[in-house]
Amino acid sequence: MAKKNTKEKIFDVSIDLFSQDGYDGVSIRQIAKEVGIKESSIYNHYQSKESILESILSYYINEMLKEEAPIMQSEKNLKIDFNQFYKEGSDRFISKLSEEKMMKITRIFLVESYHNEKIKNFVKEAIIGYAINGWENLFELMKEKKFIKMDADIKQLAESFYYYGLFLLYEHFIINYPEDDEEFLKDFERRTTNHMKILFNSVKIDTKNPKDKLEKEKEPEETIRLEEEKDHIKVENIVRDAFWNVYRPGAYEHYIVHNLRKDSSFIKDLAYVIEENDEIIGHINYSNGRLNLYRKNRYGVDIKVSEGRKKATVLGPIAIDSKYQSNGYGSKLIRHTLNLAEETGIPFVFVIGDENYYSRFGFESASKYNIYLEGTDTEDENPFFMIRILNGNENIIKNLDFDKGIFYNPKVFDVDEKMVDEFDKNFEYKEKKVHEGQLDI
Repeated sequence: MAKKNTKEKIFDVSIDLFSQDGYDGVSIRQIAKEVGIKESSIYNHYQSKESILESILSYYINEMLKEEAPIMQSEKNLKIDFNQFYKEGSDRFISKLSEEKMMKITRIFLVESYHNEKIKNFVKEAIIGYAINGWENLFELMKEKKFIKMDADIKQLAESFYYYGLFLLYEHFIINYPEDDEEFLKDFERRTTNHMKILFNSVKIDTKNPKDKLEKEKEPEETIRLEEEKDHIKVENIVRDAFWNVYRPGAYEHYIVHNLRKDSSFIKDLAYVIEENDEIIGHINYSNGRLNLYRKNRYGVDIKVSEGRKKATVLGPIAIDSKYQSNGYGSKLIRHTLNLAEETGIPFVFVIGDENYYSRFGFESASKYNIYLEGTDTEDENPFFMIRILNGNENIIKNLDFDKGIFYNPKVFDVDEKMVDEFDKNFEYKEKKVHEGQLDI
């Protein structure tokens, strides 16, 4: 075994002490004493105790993601038996968790999440949020492929699968601590596997059951195709109904869709509809916005180095008929059109929306790449403004050579409320309502 350098010793000793006495119960002086160095020497390797903690949490995530979990490769792995699929993922997790260092770090973040805000956010976003998004994606695919019943609640299933295992971890590392780790892992595998079988059996389609067999056999005929001129009125009605009173009293999105078709930013080859039994039930649009890139000069002043010369494609609006929502139709449209965008050479796609939903399609916060939405704070992360790098090539962004980017939606997205009201006269009357949760405009 290679001899540890000083930084590695500090790292390992900190894990030991934090897991035994808690993060707040350990001082830099204690860490230095255990390592056998002067207290001041710690700062040659870490800026603070908090930076040691951050490196420990980063190590945990990097170790867990060294190999992409089967759940994050659902499309490919669902070709095998679900029980085998689950076992592969479970074996991988338990194998990684069984490492002594990983067990100690798990105890650190579970204990500290009660009173340490940084760790609480780490657990909520990097662990719980990541895992539940993966499970939701999996169950949505299973519903699309008719492995599970159409009335299965995807979110509730995902949470039920994941939270039971998380409870067992809390039970071991907090309530029953200390207890034998090896015995716990055996028990953990047995109990989570049994829990999985109970849940899965409650929603899976059993072709031997006449009712389930009928549900599988009467699968509707679906078609995803390019939007045609004859679809315009139907599409605008679907968009209007889907967004009505959601973000504001009334809706603007159907007016944007209407005007977008005549705008130079419109990407006609990515305007698709999805049909069920020849009836349009959903629609998706893409258009090209503008991406301004800035680089700081030697005085720290932002100098514009590019003004929209790079493709800055944005997804949306996307809408599904309210009668067909939560059945995977939106996901099918997004996956289909993202694949087409990739094939046509579009390097990346932006979207503005729910990060929990869009992250399942590979979108991540654009602020990770120092790209921000016009009018938002460039000092803060904007989780609702996301980017999907296509073809898996992150160098596409890095090669642009900039310090900050600002994305501008196509001008057609800027609408006049009076013009919208006038346009709305072409549609059936709907009452505008104000309610909690709408944007403060």
